[in-house]
Order: sequence, then C-alpha cells, then structure tokens
Amino acid sequence: VTPELMIKACTFYTGRLLKTHFYTWRKIAIPPTNEDDLLAEKMEKSIEYDNFRLKKCVFHHWYSYVKGRKERLKDTLLRVQQMFYCYKLIIILTKWRDKARHKYKEREDELMLKHELQFKKWRSKIKLRVNSKEEYISPEQNVSEVFLVGEIPEFDVSQLPKRTVLQIFSYLSLRDVVICGQVNRSWLLMTQMSSLWNGIDFSAVKNIITDKHIVSTLQRWRLNVLCLNFRGCVLRLKTLRSLCRNLQELNVSDCPTLTNESMRYISESCPGVLYLNLSNTTITNRTMRLLPRYFHSLQNLSLAYCRKFTDKGLQYLNLGNGCHKLIYLDLSGCTQITDSALEMLSAKCHYLYVLDVSSCNLLTDQMLVNLQMGCKQLRILKMLYCRLISKEAAKRMSSIVQQQEYNATDPPLWFGYDCEGKPLPEQQDITQLKDSELMAEESTYSSEEEAV
Repeated sequence: VTPELMIKACTFYTGRLLKTHFYTWRKIAIPPTNEDDLLAEKMEKSIEYDNFRLKKCVFHHWYSYVKGRKERLKDTLLRVQQMFYCYKLIIILTKWRDKARHKYKEREDELMLKHELQFKKWRSKIKLRVNSKEEYISPEQNVSEVFLVGEIPEFDVSQLPKRTVLQIFSYLSLRDVVICGQVNRSWLLMTQMSSLWNGIDFSAVKNIITDKHIVSTLQRWRLNVLCLNFRGCVLRLKTLRSLCRNLQELNVSDCPTLTNESMRYISESCPGVLYLNLSNTTITNRTMRLLPRYFHSLQNLSLAYCRKFTDKGLQYLNLGNGCHKLIYLDLSGCTQITDSALEMLSAKCHYLYVLDVSSCNLLTDQMLVNLQMGCKQLRILKMLYCRLISKEAAKRMSSIVQQQEYNATDPPLWFGYDCEGKPLPEQQDITQLKDSELMAEESTYSSEEEAV
C-alpha cells in the first residue's frame, strides 16, 4: 500500500465518520416535525395576514370618508363665516348710509333754513322800503315801479345746494353757460363744476364758435366729457386730435367735412365709444373697416342716409372682434345695401334689439328669414318704403318682434330717391310732392288694420 492510498483512505473514513456523527446530532438536537402542524401554522399566518389586509382596506375607506367629511365641514364653516362677514358688512354699510343720509338731510335743512331766513329778511327790507315810500308815490307811479327803485336786494345764488345749482345750469346752452361764467368769480366757480361738462353740445353754437375755442374747451374738460354733439359742425383734423379718451357718446351727423381720415383720428382717440351717430355723412368702406378694429364696445350705431359705403363695408362690422355688441342699428335711407350684407350682419350681431331699414329698396323677404335665424333678441323692426318685402313675410315677422313699422309704398319725393334707389331730378312738381306726402301719411302704420 502506497502512502497516497493511505491518505485517501483516511480522508474518506474521516468524512464518513463526521457525516454519521452529524446525522446523529441532528436527530438528537432537532426533534422531528409533523407536516400537519406545519401546514396549520401556515394557515394561521395566512388568515392573520388576510385579516390585516381587510382591516387596512376598511381603515383606508374610513379615513377617506372622514377626511372628505372634514373638508366639507371646513368648507361649510368657511361659507358660514363669509356669510356672517357679508351680513356684518351690510349692517355696517346700512348704518353708515343711514347716518350719512341723516347728516346730509340735516345739512340740507340747515341750508334751506338759512335761505328761508335770508328770503324773509329780504322781504322785510322790501316791505319796509315800500311802507316808507308809499306817501311819496305819485298818481302816475304804480307800486310795481317802487320795487325797481333803490338798491337791488342781496341774494347769493352760490349759497344754493350744489345739486340745485347743477340742475339750474343744466338747462342752459353752452353759450349761456360761458356768459354766466363771466358775471363774477362765484358764478365762474359754479360754471366750472365737473358734472356740468359731462355732455357738451357744440351744434347749438356751430355758427359762432371757432376751432380754437372748441380745442381749448375739450382740453380743459377732457377728463370729464362723456358726450359730445358736433351735429352740423365743420370739423377739422386739429379739432379731432383733442377728443377726449373717456368719451362714450359721439354725434357727428350732418358734418360736411367728415372724411375717412377724420374717422381714423376719432377711432384712435376714442376707442371706448358706446353711441356713435354718423348719419348723413360721406363715409365709405374705409371708415366701415375702422369701426370693428377700434370700437369693440360699440352698442348704438346710426348710418342713416350714408350712401357711400357698400355691402362689403357693412360686412366689415363682423371682422375680428367686430361690433358684435350692437343693440341699435339705423340703416334707414341706405338704398345701396342688399340682402347679402344683412345676412352676414345677422350671423354675428346676436344681441341686436332695434333695427331700422326704412327706404332700403333692395331688401327682400330673404332679409327677414336671415334676421329670424340670427337675431334672436330683435324686438323693434322698421321697414317703411321697402317695396320688395311682401306683406305675408312682414306678417310672419310681426309675430316674432314686439314692434314693427312697415309699408310697401313708394318713398316720398322729399326723400330724393325713387322706388329703385335712383336719384330724382332736381325740379319736381309741387302738387305731386303734396300728393305723395298725403299718400305716405295714409299708408303708414298708424292704423291697426294696416299694422303687421
């Protein structure tokens, strides 16, 4: 036997001996386990884990419910607090308003008492003066002349309440207000109240006022002016550059010098205009294109007897933001417009309430159909001298609108156009003019039998 074999034999024997002793130790140290007990233990653990998952799910649902309920209670409490705060503010404002009214009434009563005392004092002075001069009155001199003798009684108009003074001066024209401001300093202060210059009417003084005074007046009150009336005035570009940016109402009807360039200055200077009157002017499609670009809040628009623009110009009102807020539109005397223009207009102007298309000779029944489809808010419709609109279509339209004026007769001679929209000769027979006016009066919508 070689040494190598002896080593292998010893190693094998030692390994077998260790294995035998290990198995013996394991049997003694680790008792044998039953598979049923092991399975039962695993089942218990699984049941315990399943109960834990179920409790976790139930707790999650309960937590979500409680959280949502807390949020709802929090929102309810916040709304109650807001309501309480609003009611508190209302009570405070009501008390403040009552107190302010009471103080205002006390101040008004004090002023009225002061004026009454001043008036009684003035009457007593006049009475004493009359009594002292009765014995000196001659037979030719009456008592009314005595009042004119002596000093003029003192009565300061500036002591009147501000609202009373404003009401008095509101009845005066622009020329009279300027004259009153030249009396004295107190009258000048009364005529410079800002509320008195909210509306300026230059049409009453168009023949005497100059551009220089118009510009100076507008620059002086440009922050207060809301309404301007230039009807029939001769406007120049220098005047239009001074228009007020807060302007809301502008009337430039019958202005012979109003051009597209003038309207460009007006559009850039007064974008917040709500009421615009361009009737009987020479505006063209260029002006019609400016309206939707600048006047986004325009509500009332009058284009009566403006015959220079076309259907395309009227369709410009729907471009971009457009004049979609129009409530009132006057197209009377515009003999050039047709159904296609009003078709586009009715598709966009859904808030239109009043429409006047009197003497538009080219309009037909199709126009009424378009209005019924697009202008659901239309309540007042005027269609005088529209010969191509049938009575049947007008009768159907009358059941939709609240007020309607319609007749299909020829326009009167003073209108200046015939039934086809062509201008009449300058010389017309006077008798025919009278007859046509009588026929027009008989054919209007004054009687209920002809009303549609």
